[in-house]
Amino acid sequence: MEFADLMALMGDWLLPGSLVCIMLSMGLSLVADDFRQVFRNKRALIIGLCSMLIVPPIIGLFIAFTVAPTPALAVGFILLATTPSGMLSNLFTDMAKGDLALSMSMTLLLSMIYILVIPFYAHFAILHFMGVEAEIEVPIASFFWDIFSITVLPAATGFAIRAFRPEFALWIKPYIKNIAMIVLFTSFGFILVDQIPVLRENLGALFWITVFLNVAMLAVVLTLVSFAKLNRRENIAIGIEHLMRQEGTAIFIAVSIVGNNEMSLPMIMNTPVALAVVLAFVAIARRRAPAAAAAA
Repeated sequence: MEFADLMALMGDWLLPGSLVCIMLSMGLSLVADDFRQVFRNKRALIIGLCSMLIVPPIIGLFIAFTVAPTPALAVGFILLATTPSGMLSNLFTDMAKGDLALSMSMTLLLSMIYILVIPFYAHFAILHFMGVEAEIEVPIASFFWDIFSITVLPAATGFAIRAFRPEFALWIKPYIKNIAMIVLFTSFGFILVDQIPVLRENLGALFWITVFLNVAMLAVVLTLVSFAKLNRRENIAIGIEHLMRQEGTAIFIAVSIVGNNEMSLPMIMNTPVALAVVLAFVAIARRRAPAAAAAA
């Protein structure tokens, strides 16, 4: 099998399959009470949702229009900036002693909203930055179905399994998640090998732009929530929600739907960069937790 055949296999089967498994494992983690959490802290939830839907896309558009090295990378940064938060945000929020219920509520709602808004973001970005030279058509209806079938359906299936067979769900979840993560990061490796020429030319720019994206988002969001006078635990949850994103979904759009591997490079670069930023944020939050508790 030639490398081109492996790339086709990765784009058509491995990457979508790994994302289906990840979303299935997310569904296996959910119970009905997780959805009831949505209504328990409406003010912080609304502020967090509005921030996620406005701040990252604006910063992503700024990057795309000003410093993105190539049109495909410009689209990639828009896809990255408009992805919803991932389930890892819940883990890091808990580690940082933030508001876990708020984090879980935001993750659930943003994932559902994402299905409705991402086709329009992606359609605009591709048409504007790629133009007629890319010869890419993105029918909105099929775009909706592709994303819906790869995210909502497997998550709903996992939720149903957890509701009716909870013991089986808890037993099988780690196996599904581990296999999915292995396949996903293997796919990352294939994409990196395929895009070595682009990486050689733009690695430094990609790295620093991705660092700027994460640091700028965190700084803007923490400034906004400070004016909103939310409590410390809510601030932590909203801040982490902006850092931990579902890069796999955006990579699926770039590679499997659009068919452009170069577009996925910002998402791949963001995985280690965002992890480093969020770990630093968690460490600072945990260090300040005793002082905040004493002041209270």
